[in-house]
Amino acid sequence: MAVQDGPAVPAQGHGMREGWYPCPSGAAQVRYWDGTKWTDQTRPDLLGWVHGPRVLDLPGVFAYGRDPQDGASGRPGPLDPAAWRRLRNSVIALPVLYVALIAPAALLLNVLKLPGFLSDVLILVIVIACGSYGRWPEAVRRTWARYRPEPKTAPAPPPVRPDLWKDLRTAGFDTAARRLDEELAGGELTDVDYVRVARVVQQSARDARSGGGLERLRPVAEQIEEYGGGAFVHESLQRDLPMPRLVQHDLITGQARLGVAAPTGRNPATHQNQWFALDTEVLRTSMLVVGPPGSGKTRSFARPIIELLGLQTLVGLASVVVIDPTGSAFGREVLPDFFDIDIDPNRRPDPAGLRDGVQDRGVQDRANWGFDLFGGASTPDEAADRLAGAVLPPETAHTDPAADSAARNALYAVIAGFYERESRYPTARELIDSVQRDSPVPLLNERLRLLDRPALIDLFDGRPRRFSMREINRPIRVRIALPEGTSPQAARILARLAIAQFVQVVAAPDADRSVFKGLIVDEAGRFVDEYVAQGLQRARAANAGIVLLTQSMGQFPEHLRSAVFTGTGCKAVFAGVEPQDARYFAEYWGTQWSPETTVTTGSSTSTGSGHVATPGGKKEKSVIQTITGNTTVEYQRSVATRAVERPVWSASEIINDVPTGHALISLATPDGIRTPPVLVNLRG
Repeated sequence: MAVQDGPAVPAQGHGMREGWYPCPSGAAQVRYWDGTKWTDQTRPDLLGWVHGPRVLDLPGVFAYGRDPQDGASGRPGPLDPAAWRRLRNSVIALPVLYVALIAPAALLLNVLKLPGFLSDVLILVIVIACGSYGRWPEAVRRTWARYRPEPKTAPAPPPVRPDLWKDLRTAGFDTAARRLDEELAGGELTDVDYVRVARVVQQSARDARSGGGLERLRPVAEQIEEYGGGAFVHESLQRDLPMPRLVQHDLITGQARLGVAAPTGRNPATHQNQWFALDTEVLRTSMLVVGPPGSGKTRSFARPIIELLGLQTLVGLASVVVIDPTGSAFGREVLPDFFDIDIDPNRRPDPAGLRDGVQDRGVQDRANWGFDLFGGASTPDEAADRLAGAVLPPETAHTDPAADSAARNALYAVIAGFYERESRYPTARELIDSVQRDSPVPLLNERLRLLDRPALIDLFDGRPRRFSMREINRPIRVRIALPEGTSPQAARILARLAIAQFVQVVAAPDADRSVFKGLIVDEAGRFVDEYVAQGLQRARAANAGIVLLTQSMGQFPEHLRSAVFTGTGCKAVFAGVEPQDARYFAEYWGTQWSPETTVTTGSSTSTGSGHVATPGGKKEKSVIQTITGNTTVEYQRSVATRAVERPVWSASEIINDVPTGHALISLATPDGIRTPPVLVNLRG
């Protein structure tokens, strides 16, 4: 471990025991003291993070770090343009009216031998009229309030930070609270630990106050006394992500920071120069992400969302399923030890999991999982319907509805008959054999034969444990890799089956709505069918969300493009998209009224023998005359302003004006709040 001798040990440092202490540099972090000197090992200041400023008011704006006191100093802003114009015009009008009215009036009073105070009265009337029109009292008041000197006051003492474990101390469980305080002071408590433990404590305290009695907190306190910050830990025993975080997360608000909104007038004023973030609340409306290869949609969108849902899983609030078509975008090389269940038909023994020639139990347990062919189905009817939707080509229902119906009926007959005889669903091997023997429908026979591959039969039947989609009702992280390299058609069947089962589980009446369920599908255009397109709306009401990433809308079946586009509340489009994709987004974001100013100039020439005019408009303000002999040239300028309807972002602007490394993102919340498209720098 490298050491650092630079900063001096603070006064209380003499005799400090080994551990974590506030960084002597004053940075918002804690630094490790090894008993004799400071090391270069640092951690975030958890206490400062818990009590840090937050303003959660707008979808898409990162709440952490925004001080609610900013702009609340009591000083008003500058005059708005309309008030400033009235003030300026009134000041200009005052000397003009004096010259035009007061001077002739004074001369007239002298001629008529009238009292001179009448002239003073007229001056007073003009000043009052100009002041009333220009609203001088309000302008003076606002100017003084804006630029008044600030009185010198003694600095206020720092606010007292609330007790993090007040519920435990109030209930008399001081030992548990002190255990957590010690881990916090020692730097052993992570932000995941704090949110997870605080959530359980607060929920138990609410139950106790609602009639359960303080004894409801006793088992919670006993676990904390025994395990400290490791109490109620996730089944993986991970107290943080097993790899460095790609983006900044705020677990208190559940946000992941993606980038910064560009400082352009095209962005809403509420988002300009603000950190842009996503949370599970906006993901409930599902998201469509369109970007060509290399645009950064996997790293800039999929990875942060997977991290977000992974952290929410560790605190007990979410589960996540990731469909990995290539098998490498989210594999162990990219996200090592991240997933609790890793389903890969092409998995081979991994040397990384070998210790002294023996397969490591943890790696083996995570990797050696199969897939339940009928996971999530409660009746043979449901099982046959979902499997048929995955096995049969999506376009068959439109091109040949008779063949599609015959295949579905035949599959149901086989599954229902087997279930009636055996009181269980058939294995993949049994299903293929039964269909080949009993089904007269060639289409069904041909499609099921695509699953008759050794790797897939082993995935469905041969693994010691099989993952059922119903398990996402508890906090869990799952990755499903697809064998596209060896069996592309079978890979599509597996992907459609997994997505359909996800929709089926989240929409089931017995689904646990307290756990957010997220599904991330890369290259989604090849895997979405009609059932999934309809399920996008059902996911919103079931506290679930689906993120569809695709290179182009053209990858979706033509009859599903509209349903997919309208079914996802959040949209993101990256630089370099195709013109047709740009038109989809331009039409979705609609138009807005904006002012258009037209300036026309021209001239006309007058001579002694006639008048010759050149194109122009009406006269405006000044006229310049040039006289040579008896010829006059008159220059004219006209200005016209009108409201015109323009696209918020036209297709051409989406194609040409979105820079590399940026994305146009619009968000929606389940209660109907929508944000205009925001240009976000994902590298900021």
